[in-house]
Amino acid sequence: MRPMFHWTPRRIKGHFVVCFLAFLVQRELEFRMRKKGIHTSTQEIQRAINSLKVMKFSHGEQSYYMKAKSLPLASKILSLMKITQPDKVTPQEELTL
Repeated sequence: MRPMFHWTPRRIKGHFVVCFLAFLVQRELEFRMRKKGIHTSTQEIQRAINSLKVMKFSHGEQSYYMKAKSLPLASKILSLMKITQPDKVTPQEELTL
C-alpha cells in the first residue's frame, strides 16, 4: 500500500522514515514512562502532547509567545524527555532551536 500523495520512490521512502522515527520516539517515551511507574495509553500520550500549544502575539515592536494550559501528563512527558518548559510568556528572542 502506498502512502497517499507520495508517488515517487524518494517521497515514499521519506514518508516511511518520518513515520518510523515517530514510532521509535513514541515507543521510547512509553518505555521511559513505564520505567517511572506511569502507566498510560498511547492515545493519552498523544492527547497530552497535542495539548502543548503556544500563541504568538505582539506588543509594540516586541513579539512574545504565550504558553496555553496543557494537560498534567504533558508536564510529566517533558520532564521525562529532559525538555525544559518555557515560561508562561517568553520574548521571541529568548527562544532558541
